Amino acid sequence: MVYFQNEQEEYVSWLERYPVGFVLNLSTGGKHRAMMHTARCGHLYPPDERLSHTLTSPKACSADREELEGWGQEYGFTIVPCPSCGT
Repeated sequence: MVYFQNEQEEYVSWLERYPVGFVLNLSTGGKHRAMMHTARCGHLYPPDERLSHTLTSPKACSADREELEGWGQEYGFTIVPCPSCGT
């Protein structure tokens, strides 16, 4: 599990290395709400290089969905599935 905040290049690199990974978007509708996406979800991929995806919306990422869900729950996030990728 890796956490990205204000680390655009590192986050984009992670997306490329883990195409079947999972991403928790930590700024989706509230302080303790996180939306679960696949790494290839249309909301995240391909990333627009002109935007800073991790500045206003930190991301927690993992190749292991259960690990990511456990991390989110440990830090008090309510995890909701993405309506697009259904994760």
